[in-house]
Amino acid sequence: MQDSLRIGTRGWRYQAWDGTFYDADLPPEWQLSWYANHLRSVLIPADGLHQMSPDRVRCWVEDTDPEFRFIATIDPVQFPPDCREAMLPDLEALVTAFGEQLDALVIDVGGNLSAIQRFLERLRSTFPDLPVCLEGLPAHKLPHGFGGCFNGEEDFLFSDSPYTIVYQSEGDLSTVRTIIETMQRSSIEAGALIFSDPDRAFDHAAGARTVADLLEA
Repeated sequence: MQDSLRIGTRGWRYQAWDGTFYDADLPPEWQLSWYANHLRSVLIPADGLHQMSPDRVRCWVEDTDPEFRFIATIDPVQFPPDCREAMLPDLEALVTAFGEQLDALVIDVGGNLSAIQRFLERLRSTFPDLPVCLEGLPAHKLPHGFGGCFNGEEDFLFSDSPYTIVYQSEGDLSTVRTIIETMQRSSIEAGALIFSDPDRAFDHAAGARTVADLLEA
């Protein structure tokens, strides 16, 4: 892997984190700033708590420093199949709001690449310098120029991937080390290791960051 590995969690707003990762009296609007002081990347899921709008994204950017990075999931509700291309200006507004802090876009193709192929080509032409990662496809079926999203136990190696995201639900450090070393040995250009446990993802990510530092990943 050519660039430094991004390590973070799937979102930053979880009730279970109040009083554990976050101080019990920390206001919700300050949570991202707290998060960014401890972890350096986050994947924004397509859910109500993390729903994106240009104004909200600009607030998130103001709450973090310029070196912090976001990975944004495209909400399928906001971009339904029958009007995806018409919604591209809205997506452009979101991408512009992130400025230089957006690492990649994620879109779930649902295993049906042909149904979304035209939209994907429009995405790539609209954002030629921004990696687009496809969720729901094995590594060997990724089209040229697109990144992928995989679970830690899947084969995630893809020689031509501009960005690879590996989801990990467990924090076992031996497993985490194996994933990081595998990503290091690959020809992936850049990538992220994203922890998804709603109770302990922050703890798992902190441990992984220590392992990555030791491995100079």
